[in-house]
Amino acid sequence: MMIRAVIIDDEKPALDVLHYLLQRDGRVEVIGAFQRPLEALEQIQVLQPDIVFMDMEMPLMNGVELAGILLETVRDLEVVFVTAHNAYAVEAFRIEALDYLLKPPTPVQLDRAVTRYQKKRRLPAEQEMRMPLKPARIVSFGGFYVLSAGGQEDKVKWRTYKSKELMSFLFLKGAAYVPKGQIIQALWPECSDVQAHSNLHTTLYKMKTALKKAEVHVDIHFKGGSYRMEIAGAAGDLWEFEDFARRNDPLTLLTVPKYEYILELYQGELFADDDYWWSNSKRAEMLGFYVMLSKKLCSYFIAEGRLKEAMHRVHLLLDKSPLDEEAHELLMGIYFRQKDRISLIRHYHAMKELLSNELGLEPKESVRQLYSEMLSKQ
Repeated sequence: MMIRAVIIDDEKPALDVLHYLLQRDGRVEVIGAFQRPLEALEQIQVLQPDIVFMDMEMPLMNGVELAGILLETVRDLEVVFVTAHNAYAVEAFRIEALDYLLKPPTPVQLDRAVTRYQKKRRLPAEQEMRMPLKPARIVSFGGFYVLSAGGQEDKVKWRTYKSKELMSFLFLKGAAYVPKGQIIQALWPECSDVQAHSNLHTTLYKMKTALKKAEVHVDIHFKGGSYRMEIAGAAGDLWEFEDFARRNDPLTLLTVPKYEYILELYQGELFADDDYWWSNSKRAEMLGFYVMLSKKLCSYFIAEGRLKEAMHRVHLLLDKSPLDEEAHELLMGIYFRQKDRISLIRHYHAMKELLSNELGLEPKESVRQLYSEMLSKQ
């Protein structure tokens, strides 16, 4: 079987020589040749070669940076550096490059690299030492962090703020493929097109490196100009919460525990203090789901006469959405059923002051009327 190779060098003459020598070898099929590293990076995701021969010094992204990203995003890939300088040998060794050849490469050097590849690939699969994949849990309500199998908070240490933001963005998209342009517009709207593409690829690499150090396995799939993130065995509070909210299962004695579990997932606003403008609509939508599910559960408790549980739930709701008048009505109704006139009066006036201070509004007419009716019946 032919070895599928891609070659990368920003100098056209060097690219042509390498192409010629590899084709002469007889064991290698050159399936792609690129002068621009960013173009190579995108196409390699599609071509899925066995081996990449690349220069070390290139514009925008050097060979070490490019190789690091490729080795993280393309499975079973080997890298051979072909460079005019020997100063990068230590860097090449650090990322476990298959070989390091000085320009101009000779047929003997290339024969050695290709033979080394063949020997490495002949190893029986059972001899390959693979670390077990660890499931991860991704928390996004009230903050954003990743829990590994050991359950240690903040085990993933983000190298840059943008690495965390990119992870948050892809997590928000779930299993959907996201157009590259959409990612760039969200994270680097002010950058030039060339710089934004470079930022995207570098940040993807840094994000994957941080996750790998935490023993969290992630795959970044690239298809048709779009990216999708897949984390082996991962669970996410957002995914679980949103799926349940959209199903809107009936509330019965048997489903109450599930409702309470789902509501406990919502520990605060989506991504909390990370003020990502691109998450605003999703943040508001998730708060809306929390309010809807909370009211539904609270009303169920009231109807069942479980007033203590109803009060606990409505207080949690008001902590998250203090200006929701329907939630205030529910709490007033609980005080009314408990025949607690003092608490009813105190809460109504506290609500009235809150609405005035925050919104410059009076309570709705329906709320004022309800309050009057409750007082008259106490």
